[in-house]
Amino acid sequence: MNLKSASGSAASSFVAPSDAAETGSKSTIQLGSMQKILIDTFNISAHLLERKKTDLRLTYAKYLAIQKMIEDVGAMERGGTWTHQKPTVQDIVEIYMSRSGYFHRPGKFFPRVSVIPGMEGWLKNEEGALSKKEVWGDKEPSYKNLSDMLDLYESPGKKKKVTKGKKKQVEPSSHSEEEVVKGKGKGKAKSKKAGGGGKKKAGPSKSRQNDD
Repeated sequence: MNLKSASGSAASSFVAPSDAAETGSKSTIQLGSMQKILIDTFNISAHLLERKKTDLRLTYAKYLAIQKMIEDVGAMERGGTWTHQKPTVQDIVEIYMSRSGYFHRPGKFFPRVSVIPGMEGWLKNEEGALSKKEVWGDKEPSYKNLSDMLDLYESPGKKKKVTKGKKKQVEPSSHSEEEVVKGKGKGKAKSKKAGGGGKKKAGPSKSRQNDD
């Protein structure tokens, strides 16, 4: 069965949980047929489908679920077990949250949280993780405060021993990430201008050759 992606098809009869806090007006949100296929295929937990205002920990769980689904769909396609049209990142994201919300906040901040001591463990609510006070200090968990902390720890000259050799993740742009899922990994090479003025050759100094 060949279905159009949800971003370009009519919404199916599937209705997601309340989205009132996110939209400000709608109590439910209609999802497309591709989202229905993904939900059925991966048996997503109901609490991850809720669109009401959530805390950072639940949003982080949604972010991790999005990354895993992207990887799982890719693995299924390579293994020949994905029999539908390949979904875009937008198709997957919109199961859990709005596209704009994802790329402006979770997709922007969460790939970088490893630079903050204990933040990943706190967001995952892992056993033995640092406490809220140890991670956030006197700040309340919020995107604004998370952004400020990331700026602080990523600033030049700051100690980054907490990473212990981990490579800093490079945040993919919304375009490049979507192209990967669509299978358009190769970008068009930009043509270089020939003879664009050339580089000026530095000539010998006429007046200060023997200075100093």
